[in-house]
Amino acid sequence: MRNFLLSTLTILVSYANYAQDDFYLDEIYTDFDKAYQYYYLQKDSAYFYFNRIKRKSIEHQVIEYHLEALIRESWAANFHNDLYIIKKNIQQLDSIFVKNKKVIDTIYLKNYYTSALKYTKGLYEYDLNNYKKAINYFDDLIQNLEKNPNYLQDPEILNMYLSTTSFVGKLYVNEGKFKLAKDFYEKTLRITKENSGFDIGFSNNIQILLADIYQKEGQYEKANKSILQVLDYYIQITKNSNRIITSYQRIIDNHLKLKQTDSAAYYLEKMKPYLSEEHPFIDRYYTSSAHISEAEGNYAEAEVALQTVIDITKANPQTTQNNKLAQAYQEMGLLHVQFNQPKKALTQYQLAEQHLKKNSATINQIKYLQLLKHKTQALNSLNGYKASIKTTGYAIEILDQLKPTFKNNSDKLFLMEDAFPVFESALEASFKQHQQTKHDSLIDTAFYYSEKSKSVLLMEALLSTKATKFANIPENIIEEEQVLKSRITYLEKQLNTGGNTDLEADLFDTKSDYRELINTIETDYKTYYDLKYNSEVISLPELQNFLKPNTALLSYFYGNDAIYSITITKNNKTIQQISRDVALDKSIISVYNMLNNPKSDLEELNKTSFQLYSQLVAPSIEKVPEKNIIIIADGLLNYLPFSSLSVTGSTKYLVENRSISYVNSATLLKQLSENESINNKVLAFAPSFNGQDSNNLLALPNNKTEAADILNYFNGKMLTDSLATLQNFNTENTDFGLLHFATHAILDDENPEYSYLAFQPDGNSNLLYVSDLYNLNSNTSLVTLSACESGIGDLKRGEGFISLARGFYFSGAKSIASTLWKINDGSSLKIMEAFYKNLSEGDDKNVALQKAQTTFIHDNNQNALAHPYYWSGFVISGNMQPIKSTNYSLWFVIGTLTFLVLLFLIIKRRKTN
Repeated sequence: MRNFLLSTLTILVSYANYAQDDFYLDEIYTDFDKAYQYYYLQKDSAYFYFNRIKRKSIEHQVIEYHLEALIRESWAANFHNDLYIIKKNIQQLDSIFVKNKKVIDTIYLKNYYTSALKYTKGLYEYDLNNYKKAINYFDDLIQNLEKNPNYLQDPEILNMYLSTTSFVGKLYVNEGKFKLAKDFYEKTLRITKENSGFDIGFSNNIQILLADIYQKEGQYEKANKSILQVLDYYIQITKNSNRIITSYQRIIDNHLKLKQTDSAAYYLEKMKPYLSEEHPFIDRYYTSSAHISEAEGNYAEAEVALQTVIDITKANPQTTQNNKLAQAYQEMGLLHVQFNQPKKALTQYQLAEQHLKKNSATINQIKYLQLLKHKTQALNSLNGYKASIKTTGYAIEILDQLKPTFKNNSDKLFLMEDAFPVFESALEASFKQHQQTKHDSLIDTAFYYSEKSKSVLLMEALLSTKATKFANIPENIIEEEQVLKSRITYLEKQLNTGGNTDLEADLFDTKSDYRELINTIETDYKTYYDLKYNSEVISLPELQNFLKPNTALLSYFYGNDAIYSITITKNNKTIQQISRDVALDKSIISVYNMLNNPKSDLEELNKTSFQLYSQLVAPSIEKVPEKNIIIIADGLLNYLPFSSLSVTGSTKYLVENRSISYVNSATLLKQLSENESINNKVLAFAPSFNGQDSNNLLALPNNKTEAADILNYFNGKMLTDSLATLQNFNTENTDFGLLHFATHAILDDENPEYSYLAFQPDGNSNLLYVSDLYNLNSNTSLVTLSACESGIGDLKRGEGFISLARGFYFSGAKSIASTLWKINDGSSLKIMEAFYKNLSEGDDKNVALQKAQTTFIHDNNQNALAHPYYWSGFVISGNMQPIKSTNYSLWFVIGTLTFLVLLFLIIKRRKTN
């Protein structure tokens, strides 16, 4: 961040020992003033005055000013991207510190100069994209500065501290770790607000840096608003041309993303006055010009502009071997793709690749992954499918190396979202090659890449729990991790629900402690690291061995251009490609909307759902005799209960001849099938509501009957009314293998991790949030969420819904029955009673639900309850192994009655004889 500079420090004259006739000091101060005048404008002039200061400092043996000049010159060089000067000055500073240690130990500003040297080294490594070294310098500096009890009161120390935290944030942005970066930026803003009179430049800089995140997150209007709010400060006050040019470039990019070409061109003209051909950011002008020409359809002009960028970059010896030149080649490649020239694009990508292969830094790896993503797409356009699959292999290796460095889940999701086209290219190449060669091994390849795209966060969480058990981590460390996780969850909930901003600093510090602890565990316990980040997925042959004879697995990949379905049985495998268009997406959403509305037109619903069945399902299963179908849904398909799809265009549904279950990935299914609890006792919750509590939750008239019915088939406990509290759940849930919740679930669209299950209102906390579930540790065979919308939430690529149901998998559940919309209380009662009855008789979970739903359909085929709204909202996912009932008292009663009936018949027959 060469244009993000420390504001000028006051040189503390009173601590320099000099006499009144030491006029050279006045000359030094004058030279400092002149150097600052040219700081942003003319680097050679600035260097001239810094060099004069250095000579005078050596001549008069005032080491403070020699150090100050070297440091300040390095920061000016950072602004002008002059890495040679920074490197030379760091070497001189290191030498001075070694040779003059005794003298430096006596000067008042020793700690400041030591910190400034670390900061300068961090800047240098940052500019070289050596982020690991940079973060080590910055972290060390932050820790040292925080040891000073007055660091928030000392302007010089605080200035450096905030600059460092801002740089750390920028570093994380470049690595794609946006949530982590926001944490650092928000901390900087908090401190500036708490220190009245502090330089407004810091808060303005953070505003610009946050705009960078908004842009990368696709919030283009918000990004421009953030920049324009503070741009005048840089134009009128600081006259920092680097910042002004960068700001205009971002504004232009945002307008182009919003299809506002005229506005983009307007700001390009606004950028011009701040540039000369010698300006270090002149390439940004030509890059923006090329993007505008491309948007206007002017291929030739765009190509000329980008070639100018390449020439400028190659002419700078400091950037020839770094990713700046690679980025320029990639930009040219993307331009060629836009104008349907994939062969030219591939040539540019290969040139870019030569500069990225040589560097293993995280930022380099991220850019290399993006390059390979574009390269696979170009190869597919040229029918180079074999090379495309090979290139995808390199990309996945990089992705697997990057994932462990992303500690925040939202950042890891963003990484996977950005990499998603790599997987789609691999599916396309595998499918096309299979069409050409008929080699079934290519179905295995397609399945492998489909699996690699799914359930990254959930698998990592489950493997982390497993790793903790097998890595022999001491109990006190495990306890410390749990305490920190719980504290983070508590603070986040307080901030989300109450808005108590005083807790933000506490949350930042707790998260920092947690990251540090996890890094220590991963470093000190290699087994833990290896298990937690095991990126292997189940192979197709392994899956075939795992599947039961009467079971087929149907795995979907919902790409940008096409949908792929891979059908796998014990002995067979097939792959299908389904064209994706706007009409298909609309049909899926339309069917979902009709399904969750009991008043929707049943005839129209069945007609549209039959079209989806014919397009998405029938080609994959029409020749498959297996009756049990496991669905790995993806994308919008997560909204569909496949059981509700009409197979004829009328009231004949898929559930009537196939049992349907779901899972996020085949690898997850195998994981969920290990070490299942044999505890078959049920704990059922049925709280009461009257619409008067703070959440205005209405009464559920049948929920107590529903919970009581379950205990007719399984031993256990029912907690109702005042006993159905969150506290009792937290106390007792680990003692039961089956959990049933007949209550309200509330979906939070904006913050899905704050969707919740409602327990009995009791004056204390009665809401179980998704985020709470991440801290639970249970081994539950089945969780049934007989509550509204418990199975839906924010839809994330590869992960599915961020829902309550998914949250219970994090806590250790093996299977979950949940709902896709606001279910009817009365129909829920009947379906759940039949479901548990079937389970008690030894049915697999999917079969138990299938029987319950088909019975409901047949019992109501002459009335309005036949509408799929009433019965298809329940879905079952995970491990479908049967649960044996332990309610022996029920069977004793049934057996006794049967014996008495038989005895009566025998006696009656004897009397007759």
